Amino acid sequence: MCQVHLEKNAHCVTAAISGEFILGCTSEIKEKVKNYMESSQQYHVIIDLSQVSFIDSSGLGALIAWFKMVNQHQGRIVFCGLTDHVRKIIGYAKLDKIFTIVDTMEEAEKALNA
Repeated sequence: MCQVHLEKNAHCVTAAISGEFILGCTSEIKEKVKNYMESSQQYHVIIDLSQVSFIDSSGLGALIAWFKMVNQHQGRIVFCGLTDHVRKIIGYAKLDKIFTIVDTMEEAEKALNA
């Protein structure tokens, strides 16, 4: 089971995902984040993955979908707090070559403003 906590400040949307980001919950979470960005008209986004214990290909698909959506709106997206498992899976998919990945929320905020 996975969950997402969404919040918006003056500079960005933050989506903190927790649990197993896998088929069965991914599409619901993907839509919640997408709808939140659209309704707030905010396309500078931090995705906090520090509480994600497992990710599968559908979870990777959600990350890619958000990346594409943000880029289509000339925004920026930063992924932070990757667990060892999530970092390994993103590396296997070579997504670490295109995603901006940092360790902490503070680094993510700085990366968005760079």
